[in-house]
Amino acid sequence: MISDYLSTVESDFLSFIKYLPQSSVGRNIKIFQNESVDLVEADIAFIALNEYRGSVETNNKSKKINSNRLRKEFYSLYLGDWNVNLLDCGDVINGHEITDTYHAVQYISEILISKNVIPFFFGGSQDLTFSLYKSYCNKNVEINLTSVDNKFDLGKIQKSFNDTSFVSKVIMEDNNELNHFVNIGYQTFLNSQEEIDLLEKLQFESYRLGRIEREMDIVEPSIRNSNIISVDFKCVKASELNFVHNYTNGLMSNQICQISRYAGLSSRVSSFAVFDVFDNKISHSLLSQLMWYFVEGFSLRVSENPNNKDFKGSSYHVSIDDQDFKFMESELSQKWWVEIPNNNFNKKSLIPCSKKDYSDACNQKLSERILLSLKRNFV
Repeated sequence: MISDYLSTVESDFLSFIKYLPQSSVGRNIKIFQNESVDLVEADIAFIALNEYRGSVETNNKSKKINSNRLRKEFYSLYLGDWNVNLLDCGDVINGHEITDTYHAVQYISEILISKNVIPFFFGGSQDLTFSLYKSYCNKNVEINLTSVDNKFDLGKIQKSFNDTSFVSKVIMEDNNELNHFVNIGYQTFLNSQEEIDLLEKLQFESYRLGRIEREMDIVEPSIRNSNIISVDFKCVKASELNFVHNYTNGLMSNQICQISRYAGLSSRVSSFAVFDVFDNKISHSLLSQLMWYFVEGFSLRVSENPNNKDFKGSSYHVSIDDQDFKFMESELSQKWWVEIPNNNFNKKSLIPCSKKDYSDACNQKLSERILLSLKRNFV
């Protein structure tokens, strides 16, 4: 049972909720105490992690996030105009061995996803992303993983993997089921040329920090097509977190919240995790707002498929080098898609894109995202 792996919210803490305004998050979130709580009624479940044995940073081994301090920040926020059922599942109990915790996270994720509940994990080190990935395996689903991180985490695996090599672990699995990987926010000087070349060779997507700062909207189509979103909190600029870490460049607080909102909006994203959260007030405050924006996006989700008969929108045909590209824009959400050819010349693949991709095509230029998708379709 899921409760076997969880330490529920302490009863002493629950008294804090009584003094919150009626329209606050805390007064409108269910607390998971035992199996009597019907998981099916929840839309999003928040779960804290305190597993850091997979971190390469020595000072992280005994690190512990005070999840209740974070809860106070999140619970104190006011609700948006939502119709979303929130659940707090408490904290994952660390296993005797790190592999026990990996199993616990995988099991919790599998159970929640099977009940159409989105697990939102926070805390712990990013190697736990592997557990999220494993929870999708053997399910006959296309697994797309997006990592919001200043590094690719494609390090070499020695005896076991860690938070700097979990992506390598996913790729090198004997029965690798990963369909696509996207990195958002990498910084070139933090990644070896070997890693950069490998990502390009595998035809995975990556968006450099500088480009995101110029074109924030470029990441939305990639997130829209992802199942798993894994965020390394160190991708946030040091000055935004009172210099609690030494990465002087990074995403601004409003940008990480916007990325979280994009994830919430995507009808495909079914798990979200924020790792390496610092145990200080400014980090708790930003994470609580990131959580808020994810719920905000979720409340506005619209399931759309341009190939369905009931799809309402416009289509535009653009011819480039005698090849026809059909772009489609939703009347409801203003999202864009494009049909591109694949190995089966009688069929076409539908991929998310942006209005800028369409504008570039009108100028006889295919965007990097469309070109990469074409390469992947003809491998």
